Amino acid sequence: MECSICVHTEKTKKIIDGICVDCLTYKKYPIDFNKLKKEVENILQQLKNKKYSCILAFSGGKDSSVALKILVEDFNIKPLCVLVDNNYLSDIAIENAKNLARYYNLDLLILNRDFTEIFNEVIKKGESPCRRCSRLIMREVWRIAKMLNIKYIITGHEIPFGHSVIREMKEGIKMIRLLSPYKLTEEDKYNILKNLPFKKPNLYGYTTNCLVLGVALERFYEKYGFSFEIDRIATLVRLGLLDKNKAKEYLKKPEVPEELKEELRRRGLKI
Repeated sequence: MECSICVHTEKTKKIIDGICVDCLTYKKYPIDFNKLKKEVENILQQLKNKKYSCILAFSGGKDSSVALKILVEDFNIKPLCVLVDNNYLSDIAIENAKNLARYYNLDLLILNRDFTEIFNEVIKKGESPCRRCSRLIMREVWRIAKMLNIKYIITGHEIPFGHSVIREMKEGIKMIRLLSPYKLTEEDKYNILKNLPFKKPNLYGYTTNCLVLGVALERFYEKYGFSFEIDRIATLVRLGLLDKNKAKEYLKKPEVPEELKEELRRRGLKI
């Protein structure tokens, strides 16, 4: 049985009367996106016309690139862009970040890190690397914010923290999920970026920057029979941000070409 609203099935979530428990919860406690938008705008209005008033956690993918455009063009904010290169970002994503920073005349700080050991560990177990990777990246971005006494970190996440776009981090630094109130579909995002120096890489899974995601999804699918992205993709469908049929395409087991696997081996993955 499949949820009538999102893409969860009985294998991935409990379903009651044709609706999964996550969708039932959302129906009972819907998100007020107008409230989220006001929450974002109240903060961003205070950051206008100030250099380094915030940091943009920048990956060169479509979401953080859209966030950059909104910051600069809609709010006249020039953030410090911080990219954490974990050794498994697409070369195209890194070029996107460089080109967009140059286009907007912004400073881009690239931190070179290597997450090979972490990725080898989780892929060997057939688990998702995403939470650990994200947590480590945000730790690095937070460290720069603390060093420079910057109180706000902006991200391109499209799913809010429950009923808020703001999360308190350590020592008074706040993270803001900028895209959460805007309810932008994939098509919306690519339309926003079409006149900017942004290229879409040919990757696997719901990503426009990560090389390792496809292989991780492949191994997880072989172990469990479904995608570890199911909760995120289902949420996007529930919020009206992703077409259900397109979502099902993203949730299929990816067929990662040998050419990409060779590139990952060259970078250090044991696959």
